[in-house]
Amino acid sequence: MAPGWLEREDGNTMKQSIINHITTVLKHYEGKIDTWDVVNEAIDDGSNGNGWKLRNSFLYQKVPDFIDIAFQTARKVSPNTKLFYNDYNTEGIWGKSESCYQFIADMKKRNIPIDGVGIQYHVGINVQPKFEKINDLISRYCKLGVEVHITELDVSCDDNCRDADGGDSKQGQVYTNALKACLNNSCCTGFLVWGIGDNDSWRGAENKPLLFNTNYQPKGQYTAVLNTLKSTPAASLNGKPAQSDAPIYNDEPESKDAKINDGWYYIKNPSSGKYLVVKDKKGAASQNVEISSSKQKWKLTNNNDNTVTLLSEVGDFMLDVNGGSDKNNANIQIYHAYGGDAQKFIIKETSQSNVYVITTKVSNGSKALDIEKEGKNDGSNVLQWDNGTKSNQTWIFESASESNNEQLPSSGAACWSVGLGYQCCKSCDVVFKDNDGEWGVENEKWCGISKDCAAKSASGCIGAQGYPCCKSTCDVYSTDNDGKWGIENNDWCLIDNSKC
Repeated sequence: MAPGWLEREDGNTMKQSIINHITTVLKHYEGKIDTWDVVNEAIDDGSNGNGWKLRNSFLYQKVPDFIDIAFQTARKVSPNTKLFYNDYNTEGIWGKSESCYQFIADMKKRNIPIDGVGIQYHVGINVQPKFEKINDLISRYCKLGVEVHITELDVSCDDNCRDADGGDSKQGQVYTNALKACLNNSCCTGFLVWGIGDNDSWRGAENKPLLFNTNYQPKGQYTAVLNTLKSTPAASLNGKPAQSDAPIYNDEPESKDAKINDGWYYIKNPSSGKYLVVKDKKGAASQNVEISSSKQKWKLTNNNDNTVTLLSEVGDFMLDVNGGSDKNNANIQIYHAYGGDAQKFIIKETSQSNVYVITTKVSNGSKALDIEKEGKNDGSNVLQWDNGTKSNQTWIFESASESNNEQLPSSGAACWSVGLGYQCCKSCDVVFKDNDGEWGVENEKWCGISKDCAAKSASGCIGAQGYPCCKSTCDVYSTDNDGKWGIENNDWCLIDNSKC
């Protein structure tokens, strides 16, 4: 419960209280918090998959952007702590699951610093997600580039409590479905049960929801989980074990080499808003390269082997991989300009227009310029690391001179989303809307619906409650406030009134 004095504060004072609380806690435990649940249970239960709405809490009433403020403050105070959003009824059963996914995707789109989502997973034998549903949901979060934790798992025996085994075998299946889905997806890095013995559970000992009984003896669920851990290999990340300290979510399609014209540029990381610079603007061999709010120019020159060199404004020094190493953690520096492989780079396209990855020739393009530990503060180091097209590996080339007539490549057919760093959709299939416009998903990436697309009529279909539109059937099996429902591939789908 929030203290009464907080609820009585006006909006401006409450905003400062939020900032002060987060700052005080993170500073007190500085260096000791790996992962933090920054905001908990903020999405309203009435959210049905067509967008989302937030709970009408006193925080939301007085500080409508309190979630953005909380995450931005936490990142600023503790840049190396993983920041999570956590909520219930988000396991793939209810429409709120899809709303939560859309909410997290929107935060990513707006560059709000979120690293992961917690799925609480309070379920029962009678109300549980199918393995396919939870596996698909976690997979979609992986493609957003966030980690997933199952944070509060417990399974009620419901009306199976009087079975011969007390419901253990059926509960065990629910536990193992969740665990297998987590192990099957490389971004699922946490699996927590909400208590030890049944007496400890908030759901009551009579529902037998945990792995140990009231005498703290292991039950069938415990054995099922243990056997699953023994028999199920965890997914790997680009050949690395899932428990790697530096996970890489490489969900981009294989990227193409980009062509950027010769000229002087400022090189900016869009996630942090900081620029690639030489430390202290000092021209010296082996001088470190980092990011900064201030700008420095780099002269890009194309070579005949499809690489580029980047000459610093500080003198006759080029961007350089220390020692010409092809290993992770090799530092990025400047060195006397000689144009060898350690000073050659391959610019790669990403799914976002005019946003690139700078890979190294010495690694044959497999490793990229990477802001160490996803740092966002001035002075954060730049090194070489496996190319995962992560936000701390992407760069924008801004023309550094008005007289530079060599422009960046055209992004193609432009629409409103290009200015936000997202491509235009090729189709007109709307997934959801926000204040920016209508959004679709293509190649598992967000894209903007062109304003040239004919507006969908009221009878159009964009799905509901996490279920898609029916592709072909017009047979109605049920009707509710969302519309008419059919069944395809043994699962619910929303009837498309424009076709039926």
